[in-house]
Amino acid sequence: MAIATYSPPDGAIVKKARADFDLRIVQQPVHLVQYDDTVSVLAVSLYKSGQPWTVPTNADVNIRMDKRDGHYVYNPALGVNAERNVVYLAITRQMTVHEGAVYPVLEVLTEDGTASTASLRLDIDRNPVPMTKITSSDEYKTLREILDEVTKSAQIVKDNQDAIQSAYENLAAIEAAPANATAAAASAKEARSWAVGDTASRPGEGMDNAKYYAALAQQVSQGAVGWYPNYEALYAAHDTGYDGNWAIVGDTDTIWVWDSDTGVWKDTDESSKFANYYDKTQIDSNFYGKTQIDAKLPKPVKVTVEASAWTIGDYTVSWDDGSTSNYTTCATVTVAGMTANSRIAVSDRTRVTDAVRMVAALEPGAGVVKFYTNAAPTSAAVFVLEVTAG
Repeated sequence: MAIATYSPPDGAIVKKARADFDLRIVQQPVHLVQYDDTVSVLAVSLYKSGQPWTVPTNADVNIRMDKRDGHYVYNPALGVNAERNVVYLAITRQMTVHEGAVYPVLEVLTEDGTASTASLRLDIDRNPVPMTKITSSDEYKTLREILDEVTKSAQIVKDNQDAIQSAYENLAAIEAAPANATAAAASAKEARSWAVGDTASRPGEGMDNAKYYAALAQQVSQGAVGWYPNYEALYAAHDTGYDGNWAIVGDTDTIWVWDSDTGVWKDTDESSKFANYYDKTQIDSNFYGKTQIDAKLPKPVKVTVEASAWTIGDYTVSWDDGSTSNYTTCATVTVAGMTANSRIAVSDRTRVTDAVRMVAALEPGAGVVKFYTNAAPTSAAVFVLEVTAG
């Protein structure tokens, strides 16, 4: 069956590429994100020896791709434009399972067996949120299956345009929500453990709770009978006492308690001085107050990466999980106060533009932030970063 005319539906995410069936030119990569939920449409302009080329009327067009784990993708094209010099291909989820550069082949087959091929380049940017439920497998779909997937995906994008934009703008907060919820639940359980003591989460919590300490505090405060210069003065003021009564005697600088078994005041030999305790000045210098806490909170910093700042080269970025990613372009922007140990995150106040989306990774350095991509944006990329001192 010869390839038919096709137009992408409204709402479809269309990305452009170029293929030459004779010249093996350096391909401009098409950037995608690992595990992309949307089925993007790739519009490939066709050339032969540098000149525009049209698909014969009796030809079929397919896309074939091998994956690093040995699995393959071999799917038919969606169709061609009316002039038959642009072919439309569906970028399925199986094509974006693995990060890094892949080189699918565009295949044109005619009824007489003539075949023409041209390579494409897809750069699959690493998704920091793993999707373990998506596994790599072979994919050989029918044209009807692919058309249905593209149509459904385009309709979902169209119906949820506002929600998708909001998700992009609040991606950092969305990614942090599960961890924040877990931490909040743990804090609530710990608070209940100390306040009520019925969570069975730590030893001795049945006694070390708010009710116990409230009773103890009341006993201590009500049992104090005051300070006296010596034992005689204490005895003259309180010749009898009750369990829990205590006083401070000046000439011994110790705490005395009433012993109901013997009917006398007894020296505990416990110092009444507070030499072993911090005073206000010591507390202010040794413990976090509002100023110190504020200093530890993330600070928003606006950073602009100019289009002229990008430098081509071979760059490797190491991730927290021990893996690495390679990039071909880097921009270094001066940011005051930044250190190599600083922690940075893209704030949800960053406006998501095409230039921002092209940036695949960023890392802190001494007084700088380095941005990485595999294709330099042609316009300025403006980021709002949340910076935490390392």
